[in-house]
Amino acid sequence: MNLMKQEESAKQSTALELISQLFGPAVGFVVGDHTGISAAAVSVITKWGLDRFVPILISKRQTVRLFQWGIQAAEGVTQRLANGEKFRDDGFFEETPTSRSDIDEVVESTLKKVMDTTEEPKIKFMANLTENVHFDSDFDIDTYRRILRHLEELSYRQLCIMKLFINADRIDLDSLGKNVTPNLSSILADCIEVRDKGFIDSNNPLMKRIGELYLGSSGQVRVSGGTSPPEYPGFDHHRANILDENMFKFAKLDQIPDEDVDVILRELRAEPTGVS
Repeated sequence: MNLMKQEESAKQSTALELISQLFGPAVGFVVGDHTGISAAAVSVITKWGLDRFVPILISKRQTVRLFQWGIQAAEGVTQRLANGEKFRDDGFFEETPTSRSDIDEVVESTLKKVMDTTEEPKIKFMANLTENVHFDSDFDIDTYRRILRHLEELSYRQLCIMKLFINADRIDLDSLGKNVTPNLSSILADCIEVRDKGFIDSNNPLMKRIGELYLGSSGQVRVSGGTSPPEYPGFDHHRANILDENMFKFAKLDQIPDEDVDVILRELRAEPTGVS
C-alpha cells in the first residue's frame, strides 16, 4: 500500500471539496482539474469566507469568473507571503463591535463585480487589486472602492488606452495617420471619455497630438466626406485631468498585453484608403 499516494490523494480530495464549496458545484464542470492549486492558496480563499457571499443560483460562466479571480488573487497573496512579506497590521482584517472587517467588504464587493462583468480580461486586474490590499497599509478601503468602480465602469479597451497614453513617450507621434475610420472614431470617443474621467492628462503629448490631427476647435472629430461629424467634448476647455497612478499601482495595468494596446495604435496610424 502506497501511504504517500493515499495521503496526496486525500489532500487533493479535500482541496476539491473546499473549492466546490467556495465556488459552487458548477466549478468541476467548467474549469477542469483543480489539483494544481496550492494548499496555501486554498487556505487564503477559505479565510475569505466566500460561502457567505456567493449566491445559491450561479451560472457556469459566473463560476468560471469567480474561480479565475479567487485563485489568481489567492496565489498572488501566497507567493508574497512565501517571499517574506507580511500582511498589513492596521486593523484591516479585524471586525469591530459596530461593523464588519474591511476585508469582508473587499471580498463581497469584488465578488459581485467579477460575477457580473462580461469583459473577462478585466478580472485579472480585479484580482491584482484584491491581492495588493492584503499588504499595503496606504491602500485604504475607500481607494479600493473607487478603483474597483473604475475597473467596472471602464471598458477593457479604455484600460488599454490608459496604458497606451502612459507610454506616450515611446510612440513616434509623426507616425499617426489623419484619416478617421469608423473604428478610429469609436477609439477617439473612448480616449476623450477616459480623459474626461481624469485618467489622461490633457497635456499628455499623445493626447495633444490627437487633438491636432483629429479635433477642431469645437471639439468635433474631423471626418472625410460631407457628413456631419459626431459631437465630442472639446480640447479647448482648461479643466485639469490627471492620470490616476493608483490604477496602475494597485491594479497593475502595466500587465495589459502589448498586443492589445497595439490594436489601438494601428488604428491611430491608419492612412486613408488608397494612400501608400
